[in-house]
Amino acid sequence: MPYKPAREIKPKRKGYRGKEPFLKTGEMIHWDSFLERDFIRLADFDLYVQEIYHQPVCIRYTVNGKRYKYYPDYKMILQDNRVIIVEVKTERFFRKDKNVLKYEVGRKYCEEMGWHYKVFTEKEINPKYLQWNLSFLRHLGTQETSDEIMDVVLSKFGAKKELFLFELREICEDIEEETFYKAVYQLIYLQEIATDLVHVKLSDDSILKLNESEE
Repeated sequence: MPYKPAREIKPKRKGYRGKEPFLKTGEMIHWDSFLERDFIRLADFDLYVQEIYHQPVCIRYTVNGKRYKYYPDYKMILQDNRVIIVEVKTERFFRKDKNVLKYEVGRKYCEEMGWHYKVFTEKEINPKYLQWNLSFLRHLGTQETSDEIMDVVLSKFGAKKELFLFELREICEDIEEETFYKAVYQLIYLQEIATDLVHVKLSDDSILKLNESEE
């Protein structure tokens, strides 16, 4: 049976709502804010995250005799089968009393389930240029590229530990330009080539290096 969220997704009167492709599985994942959308992109880029689900559980709790329902934002399943329940919260609402209570409820629930609970804010999700780069790579770094071309690009590093992107382009001058950039961007998105995606925008001046597993 197809996965169903813990509650029905209804139209939202204010703000933004949409779906973002989770490229690892091909599923479209719901988001209720741009920060949630960015979290999906970050989770997709994380090599350890295998699956993600929107509002996967309903946690019931009671405060001062009143009953409440709490729907955490996401459930992630990692490579080692660990489960992480995720709450996405902006910094300005992070410390509000009602949210702090939800965190406590969420952590207790996850302890009982043998899962993990974590709250993400824009500090973790959107530091400096990370989301700009991820958006760029999700558009250009996921286009169809042959394994043979990517292997050729990787081989051009030779014994060098680091190369500027423009230097790698010069070494790969026999590869058609569009094909070259598709290959490089995909290798970066697959994390076979490492570069700083947080502090600078990806460009020909980006410093590239092979990940240790590729050396």
